[in-house]
Amino acid sequence: MNTATLKLPFKHHSFKWGALYVGASLLIASPDSKAQSSSTNQGSLTPARAASIATSTAITSAVVNNPFGGFGVYRYRLGSNGQNNNNGIALAPIQSNSLDPNSYTGGLAASADWSNWSVWGTPVISQFKNNIAPYTSNGTVVLGLIGLEYNYDDRLISGISLAADSTSSNTTYNNGTYKSTGLTISPYVAYQLTNSWLADLSVGYGGSNPTTTVGGSTGTTNYSRFFAAAGLTDRIEMGKVTITPRASYTLYKDSLDAYTSSTGTYNSALTTYLYQTKVGAQVSYDAKIMSPFIAAYQIFNTTSASQPNTPASVYPSTYQVMAGINASKGIFYGTVGYQIERSTSQFRLYGGLRF
Repeated sequence: MNTATLKLPFKHHSFKWGALYVGASLLIASPDSKAQSSSTNQGSLTPARAASIATSTAITSAVVNNPFGGFGVYRYRLGSNGQNNNNGIALAPIQSNSLDPNSYTGGLAASADWSNWSVWGTPVISQFKNNIAPYTSNGTVVLGLIGLEYNYDDRLISGISLAADSTSSNTTYNNGTYKSTGLTISPYVAYQLTNSWLADLSVGYGGSNPTTTVGGSTGTTNYSRFFAAAGLTDRIEMGKVTITPRASYTLYKDSLDAYTSSTGTYNSALTTYLYQTKVGAQVSYDAKIMSPFIAAYQIFNTTSASQPNTPASVYPSTYQVMAGINASKGIFYGTVGYQIERSTSQFRLYGGLRF
């Protein structure tokens, strides 16, 4: 810069003033000077994705009874008229038989006057703990799911579900919290290839406005999720024992927008991808009103992120073992399951009413 053009009265110090002007201009123009930066969005990834995984898993469970036992959710098949004083619904107790008209009981099953439309719903409680450093966390995801589906010739079903989720998490690595409520809409389809083989496909899109708190600093941002899951399930019955081999592939995309916290700390936007392949089987035993089960899977994960050097919240490869009980008595049904992976664990509870 030519300081002579400034024509300052203190000509012996004109160079110093010019340098000061340039330095101040660079400071103002620098985006890093507006606020301190933080990687809070990286730490929020684990609880945010926990809701995505819980939602996707619940929908898969509703469609193919996997991974939490052979009962799944109860479908209420709508009747084509109001006969039998049963509110025009028929009950399909398990997904494996939901494509078989003879499996429906109650409602209009006796007169066979039901439509191809069914409705279902279930609450889900999922408690998670992730000890994978550096961004450790634990918390609870509560879901409420409802679905509407159509049966094509007792071979193909397609439907759409709506899930409301509430996540409350402790981000233990920084003594902070993550809280959010959101919605996810998910179309799905399942095709019965043979009497025992079932193929399924589901996608989901949703979002929320999570709030993070660390010390005296709080911040709220926009979060969006997308997942796509495809699977192939077999069902082998040997008396009261049922073996359910399954292979699946799931894509999770989680995006957190940039935001500035209440103390002026800037958090950059973050988008991550998780590509997950899972192969294994479940074994269950039919003991009248309850059915204990155990399952074992091998999981292969691949991740990527928009921010360089973002630590992965999953291992490239891990085992997954689950155990639990399905129960049904009177108008109540439910599933309790505990799941462990390498450095992570989950406890899940499904439940509902049947009529």
